[in-house]
Amino acid sequence: MREIRDLSFDIDRFLEDAARAKQELDAERWREELRPRALRLLAARTTKLQWSRALLKLVVHELYPDDLFSELIGNLDRVPRRRWPQVIALAVALRYSWRQDGLSRIVQSLQVPTASSPVHTDRRRKRPARRSHHTRKSRRTK
Repeated sequence: MREIRDLSFDIDRFLEDAARAKQELDAERWREELRPRALRLLAARTTKLQWSRALLKLVVHELYPDDLFSELIGNLDRVPRRRWPQVIALAVALRYSWRQDGLSRIVQSLQVPTASSPVHTDRRRKRPARRSHHTRKSRRTK
């Protein structure tokens, strides 16, 4: 009886080893042959890809933001397109801000003004403030 149990154990081990070897071969084939082909095809098919909320969410998800991200940004479904660069910048900053020098590198890389650097103001000539309709002289009285 013991011999049958040992034989059964040996067969199980053999089958497990064979399954593991097949998985390793499949993974190696994926990495060396199939993955590069699939990614070349993806690259060709995404040449005209535009920013979308789905892409934004995918990028943010890949950066693993913590709860502070939700506090700073809110619901991603409600963030307007014009703020998407801010969303990505904050997600990256959160990823690298576990040390102060990490956050400093991100701020410097993105050229974000800091407290020690002056905020650049718009140097275009400002228009004079419009008068409200209450202060305008009526054209009829001229």
